Amino acid sequence: MAMSKFEKRFVNRQKKGQRNIENVRQGLAQLDVNRIRDVLELGCGIGSVSAFFAENYDMNVLGIDFDPGQVKIARQMHPENNHLSFRVGDASNLNFENESFDLVLSQDVFHHISAWDSAVQEVARVLRLHGYFIWLDFTYSRIIKRIFQSLVKNYGLYTWNDIRFEFSSNGLEQHFYEQLTHGIFSYHHIVLRKSSKK
Repeated sequence: MAMSKFEKRFVNRQKKGQRNIENVRQGLAQLDVNRIRDVLELGCGIGSVSAFFAENYDMNVLGIDFDPGQVKIARQMHPENNHLSFRVGDASNLNFENESFDLVLSQDVFHHISAWDSAVQEVARVLRLHGYFIWLDFTYSRIIKRIFQSLVKNYGLYTWNDIRFEFSSNGLEQHFYEQLTHGIFSYHHIVLRKSSKK
């Protein structure tokens, strides 16, 4: 789902980009970066995280976003090269072959995807065996999900148990985890590893 102008003003701030980079660096610290060559960032926005990876690690990084306007800005701010590219794409219907990436990143994206379970399946499909998925996002309490399920059609509504079940069902095992906030809107940072082919 495309973001509103208000949401774009928030997520496109330089401070937000720096925070996203720090979060991903923390997740990356849990991994053997020497095994990672091909990276996909879902919901890349204006490209700050993708560009950071391409500039600071020996990785080929592709950032995708559902919003063509965000992709246009990403290309203007971070010129594409042999290690960095951007394109329009749908996380719930990825246009890549099976086992194309060693690492997939997703920060604050899944709550924008109504078919979030399909996005999990797609991540598992495009990840290579033993590849990693760094996921940071909100989950909702059962009561919030119950209240808004019939009203909200364009956003992902899921509990922590829902998303964990979908990860596990698609062969994605927890490698690192921390809960950053608690409450009716909890925020989670998890690194998953593809342990099996579905």
